[in-house]
Amino acid sequence: MEKSQLRIIDRLLTEGTQTVSGAGKQFDVWIQSFYRQTKGWADPVDRAVIGGFISDCVAFAFSAGYCSALQSLVPELPTDKITSFCVTEEGGAHPRAIKTRLAPVSDESGNQTNTLNGEKKYITCANEADLILAAASSGAYDDGRNRIRMVKVDSRAPGVTITPMKDIHLVPEISHGMVAFNNVTIRNADLLPGDGYLNYIKPFRTIEDLHVTAAISGYLFRTACQYDWDREIKQTILCLIVTIRTLALSDPGAPAVHILTGDVLSRTRELIKRIDPYWEAVDKDTRDAWNRDKALMDIAGKARVRRLETAWAVYQKKDPDEDFLS
Repeated sequence: MEKSQLRIIDRLLTEGTQTVSGAGKQFDVWIQSFYRQTKGWADPVDRAVIGGFISDCVAFAFSAGYCSALQSLVPELPTDKITSFCVTEEGGAHPRAIKTRLAPVSDESGNQTNTLNGEKKYITCANEADLILAAASSGAYDDGRNRIRMVKVDSRAPGVTITPMKDIHLVPEISHGMVAFNNVTIRNADLLPGDGYLNYIKPFRTIEDLHVTAAISGYLFRTACQYDWDREIKQTILCLIVTIRTLALSDPGAPAVHILTGDVLSRTRELIKRIDPYWEAVDKDTRDAWNRDKALMDIAGKARVRRLETAWAVYQKKDPDEDFLS
């Protein structure tokens, strides 16, 4: 095993329960602890694990995984700011459902910029976000397919309106919301390169699965240490983290990565069932929050099954070196 793999494991084994943020339900306290504790860790997946490890609740662990996944997807994103990924609209998240419009415009001096108009739903960390990555249509390809671009938007930019969503059942300690863009000016420098769907939306599904699972694993390991769960449980969690880390540092477009991710997620669900009796010794508030939020691991299960079938089909029907995301 590479030393870089062992570094994160050594951190978990050495720190025990000493670096829990103590934020309680205060997201702003937790996020500052997250920034401090992960400073100097280059790989987003390691930051996800540490973020989960120092979290007082599943919601903050999820946030660590979510933010770290976006930094893996777009490495130039700042590590000390929160970014929200905005794709879903009234009709869903498929490219054909994206109506938010990106249009080029010229100012009085003839300099070209762009304007963004539209609305997005189900935004994670809506109130806390510093930056927004939004999927927008910039027209159509010759074959009629929607041409998607990803754009980076300051959440406080003129024309950006964020509306909180209420009655969120899962991870209520973090905010969810809707965002409206009304003639928001987008510089060319804030257009992410390449096809928005193939380069960002599609790979993010796998990247998010891995980084959120890494963060939840960090949270479970800290809980196992805090409540003195069996050593075998702790070993299983650490082995899962090593596997997740390897996959998170690999090409999310490789079908082999997706097949192995399917196994990791399956083993994580088995672990969740296995540790169910251990939660009886955990304080009631923490136990209740876990029982409420563990359903996160089953969200979008049908979509994962379809992607797994597609990954296997690559090996069964064509050259495995062909780009899985094409």
